[in-house]
Amino acid sequence: MGWFIRILIHGILFHGALSTMRPLISYRALDNGLDHAWLGVFSAALSLVPLLIALPVGRWVDLHDERPAYLAGSALLTVAAFGLAWAHTPAAIIACSVVAGVGLILAMVAAQAMVANRSPRATFDNRFGLFALAGSAGQLLGPLLLSGWAVTDPADLTTPAFLGTGVAAALSLLTLVGMSAPAPRDRTPPARAPRRTRAAEVLREPGVAPAIAASLTVLAAIDMTIVYLPALGEERGISAAAVSLLLAVRAAASVVSRALLGVAVARRGRHSVLIASLVVSAAAVAALAAPLPLWGLAAALAVAGLGLGIGQPLTMAWVADAARPSARATAMALRMSGNQLGQTTLPLVASAVAGGVGVTAVFAAFGAALAAMAAALTRRRNP
Repeated sequence: MGWFIRILIHGILFHGALSTMRPLISYRALDNGLDHAWLGVFSAALSLVPLLIALPVGRWVDLHDERPAYLAGSALLTVAAFGLAWAHTPAAIIACSVVAGVGLILAMVAAQAMVANRSPRATFDNRFGLFALAGSAGQLLGPLLLSGWAVTDPADLTTPAFLGTGVAAALSLLTLVGMSAPAPRDRTPPARAPRRTRAAEVLREPGVAPAIAASLTVLAAIDMTIVYLPALGEERGISAAAVSLLLAVRAAASVVSRALLGVAVARRGRHSVLIASLVVSAAAVAALAAPLPLWGLAAALAVAGLGLGIGQPLTMAWVADAARPSARATAMALRMSGNQLGQTTLPLVASAVAGGVGVTAVFAAFGAALAAMAAALTRRRNP
């Protein structure tokens, strides 16, 4: 089996497990009678430690093979998923969330570096689009399976569902076993390893800093949709099965937009496509704050999925294209550090908003943030 096919299969399983784990943590917290503010704390816990280790991980991957970090990340997600099956206290949930976050940063930095290092530059948009599409497919399948589970056994959902995510994570680990080493031409000699200033150099490349800022905003909006939709459903009397279907609708829309990403970029360019996706996402996410019927929520989430699905693969390709081959993992880690910064700070802000004003205000706030990012990018010349 080829290395890129392995990456795509791994992405489906890995993100399927992770995307199911996120709302399950919310349901576990709600079942235990915890306040809505805890949802933001758990989301931040998944991002805090990765924020601190992302750049060292990137530098290590640049100097060595991507495969050990890839394997370790998948193993840690497996441990976290099985651990959450028996985690009921806030401390235990936070500990498992931290382990899952470390697994995520290890696996994703390694995977993105592998795609960049083993692919010709001309294929970056297409390859990263397919890479992100595999993640969206996992984000679609995970909630769909969770929805069917909730229908058949709503009384005791979280424990068996966490075990299911553990199985999916373990299968993702198995897909990486036996992956071939990179060809000698794909690796950079140690003498050309990235310098300490590499992070600053990457940020100075045209368009990279705004691309990272856009990635941060988009990923935070996706996370908040996943984390707070169960709370919104609880407020409005929407069942867990229906909420899982709504999350699947968003993921399905992202699959569509990522499948068409290469064509859109070829016609309009990365900058224009990114701005358009942010504008569409802003309107759709803000609409979730309105008292919509179930079909209205599904329509808004479908539009949000179309827009939000574009941001991540576009910024991956943008950063990989700007970085030198000897520092691509560091560049990807820098991008993910920005993502983790947003995932660490913005959930805490969201939890304060949810605790003080209400869950709907979270969606309105993130819609405004996406609109502000679109406006900021519009004022910049196309890089």
